Amino acid sequence: MLDGSRSWSSSGGITRFEWTFGDGTKAEGANVERAYPRPGSYSEVLKITDAAGNVDYDFAVVQVIDGRAGAEVPPTIHASFAPANGVRAGDPVTFKVRSFRTEAASETWDFGDGSPPLTVHSDGNANSHAADGYAETVHVFARPGHYLVRVEGTGRAGTTATAHLQVRVSDRAPAEAKR
Repeated sequence: MLDGSRSWSSSGGITRFEWTFGDGTKAEGANVERAYPRPGSYSEVLKITDAAGNVDYDFAVVQVIDGRAGAEVPPTIHASFAPANGVRAGDPVTFKVRSFRTEAASETWDFGDGSPPLTVHSDGNANSHAADGYAETVHVFARPGHYLVRVEGTGRAGTTATAHLQVRVSDRAPAEAKR
């Protein structure tokens, strides 16, 4: 059961709850029930719209484990970016990702802006205290917008872990645009 009922807005009540699942299917409503066909770490997207037409997103991470003895526990993934606020079109944004519970970590970014996917390699948490365990990349959003960024890693048995980030990119200030 996925629950978005605690969503709120200072501009008025929530008028729409839209869920988008990793397999591309969609559902509406504050609460939705979902069954998963195979183990993995899923990142489901909730888009809410309030009475004033404002939109925001949240992500629900669902860890599905095969309960049979000896079955591999699926990988998990952690993603982040900086700066988190004040990003303007043309600014460099640093993205970091690290997969867990897998040795050969390969993660693929989709920045949501039409640029080609980018594959990086973290250490798979081989050394939990490694300063360079996260794979790092820099991306530049050419246009202002509200971007849903997706990154996916794959475990040893082919199970996947997915994470989402939302990046808000504003236009360049008029004085900056004239340089």
